[in-house]
Amino acid sequence: MSAFTIGNLPASEAEIDFSDLEKQFVIPEQEETLENVVVVDNLPVVDESKEDKLVLVLKKIFKKSGTVKENGIHMPKEDVKGKSKTKGYAFVEFSTTEQAQAAIRNLNGYKLDKSHVLLVNPLMDVEKYTEVEDEYQDPPEEPFAEREHLKSWLADDYARDQFVMYADQELGVYWNEPAQDAEKILSRTNWTETYVQWSPLGSYMCTFHRQGLVLWGGPSWKKLLRFVHLGVKLADFSPSERYLVTWSNEPISVESVNQLLGAGNEHQNPYTGDDEGNTVCIWDAHTGSLLRSFAPQKTDDGKAAKISWPHFKWSPSEKYFARMTQGSHIAIYEAPSMGLVDKKSLKVPGVQDFAWCPRVIADARTGGDKPEMLAYWTPEDGNLPARVSLVSVPDKALVRTKNLFNVFAAALHWHPEGTMLCVRVQRYTKSKKSKFTNLEIFRTSEKDVPVDVVELKDSAVAFDWEPTGDNNRFAIIHTDDPTPPPINASGMASGAVKTSVSFYAFERKGKLVKKEGFKLLKTLDRKNTTHLRWSPRGRHIILATLRTTTAWDLEFHDTEFDQAAANKSGSQGDAIAMLSSAEHYGVTDLDWDPTGRYVVTSASSWRHTMENGYILWDFKGQQLHKQVTERFKQFIWRPRPKTLLTEEQKREVRKNLKSYAKEFDEQDERKLHAADAELIAQRRRLVSEWETWREQVDALLAKETEEALANGYELPAVADNEDLVVEEIVEEVLDEKEEIVN
Repeated sequence: MSAFTIGNLPASEAEIDFSDLEKQFVIPEQEETLENVVVVDNLPVVDESKEDKLVLVLKKIFKKSGTVKENGIHMPKEDVKGKSKTKGYAFVEFSTTEQAQAAIRNLNGYKLDKSHVLLVNPLMDVEKYTEVEDEYQDPPEEPFAEREHLKSWLADDYARDQFVMYADQELGVYWNEPAQDAEKILSRTNWTETYVQWSPLGSYMCTFHRQGLVLWGGPSWKKLLRFVHLGVKLADFSPSERYLVTWSNEPISVESVNQLLGAGNEHQNPYTGDDEGNTVCIWDAHTGSLLRSFAPQKTDDGKAAKISWPHFKWSPSEKYFARMTQGSHIAIYEAPSMGLVDKKSLKVPGVQDFAWCPRVIADARTGGDKPEMLAYWTPEDGNLPARVSLVSVPDKALVRTKNLFNVFAAALHWHPEGTMLCVRVQRYTKSKKSKFTNLEIFRTSEKDVPVDVVELKDSAVAFDWEPTGDNNRFAIIHTDDPTPPPINASGMASGAVKTSVSFYAFERKGKLVKKEGFKLLKTLDRKNTTHLRWSPRGRHIILATLRTTTAWDLEFHDTEFDQAAANKSGSQGDAIAMLSSAEHYGVTDLDWDPTGRYVVTSASSWRHTMENGYILWDFKGQQLHKQVTERFKQFIWRPRPKTLLTEEQKREVRKNLKSYAKEFDEQDERKLHAADAELIAQRRRLVSEWETWREQVDALLAKETEEALANGYELPAVADNEDLVVEEIVEEVLDEKEEIVN
């Protein structure tokens, strides 16, 4: 703008030059876009009296994904019989495109109520689909990209199992070879930063890193999915591997994740402002998308509560998952909407623990399935007794309850088939000077859920159901001295208390059984047992002394060894026999393979540094292989999914087992001698190479000799055929002894 004075004023505003100001304060033109607008379909149709209330509900729902602009919710209307009603959909405008994308990701499929599930899509999709040409055109054909089969290891010709071993900084995947060293499939250094974990069906191997968690699998062991969760410490899958739960002690920070991803990759950040400060995340394990994050739980005084793991417990169908706020309530959520069932928690004052029934139980009356079920217990409160309750889900109806008295602790143990629930109740005597245990066993698959009580004179410190079988057998460890020995910082006990192990089984009422219920089969006294481990196929069990500094006992038992003696005496306890006993110095962990054929005991350097490594045993307790490895940390069998064979096919296999066994024995024999055959073949190859070389050298010598003779060379005289004897005397000191002679 030109300078003006009193004597040099412009005649009109048009003579003033504003170009320099316009250049300095120019406002850049903004391209109009509707990418920050979403269409919300399947809304309730309401009249004007309820419109404002519906808008408030939508604002509350979408607030978690971003900021909705002022007057940013528009619901088209139409006249219906003289009344103005909404059309069942709305346009919602956010401040940014990223917020709109977050709303689509988080709220598409959101269950507003029982009859309205929201469909949230970009508004730009409407324009895209309206511009589709009337005449159909074939889409471009994309080349087929074959994906690797995540369960390909199940097709192994020898039906071998895989395992993962983590030692020092090397993580390796191996085939189990009982008769020789394990066959390495792949190993990498620094493949994980903390530890390794399998998914429950064995489809994925999880490795943990500062940036998050990675899933690996397939024959090539390539990276399948990455989940960005800074400082992730724990992970847990839903039963069928559809969902993944992760936890980090570091609260989520959107800015920190953006810095990790780098400039230009902010769109890969799965988090929004609503996730700030949360620590638990639930992901779709198939797509890698974040479904919801949760804030850390608080205690009554407002402090962060100690994390319990698994943080969420899943129902067997994966339709529901729940977590407990101790002493207050159980929050039950639905998947995949991630919302509370009926939009409210199950209020249970004083609740201490809960557990889902692990199977969906069939309803014999209707032929369908019963509702899913969970159990919880509450302690005594004044004059109110302790209580165990069974609740069906999603209706939260009370199925069964039982009052308990003089209770100071309880533990819930579901049978793997979901047919029974054992509540291990720790009680005081009337004088409250000593303690004892009662087992309250709920038969959940039967009408009215009858309860059997097993009374013990001492305290049961461990309980384990046999995984299979119709006799509902279980084993317990019990002792007169339930006080555990001191445990060091690594989790190793300074000693082992004397314990007993007892076996029980359920007997139905019949000709020989007047009263049905659980019967004691056998008790084994004066043991050091701290852990019970049933074979995944049942029948065989190992009594182990783990993580102590003074005892390392292993006892291999067969609960059906002498069936003839049991039939003769009429007591199944007489069939129980110890097959063998052994020791593994410093043993810390014990794991059966998925087939129940082999078991591994290991000594991890996370617990101590004495003879770290593992030992492979068969189910009878015979040692097959021992490997001592410096800085050994983990040995984990790869889980197998449930068999697809029907009961009829299983019976057919058992019927023809002898013919199969002959083929398998021959296969095992060939494999047993495969290493020797390979060594013999290598030696024969070396001998053949030597003989070939000698023939070449002899031929070359003969040729050179012939040429030398042709040129007049005279060969040296050949000595007579008399043998030349060379005598050599070698002196060797065999022993040396010193004597002092006076």
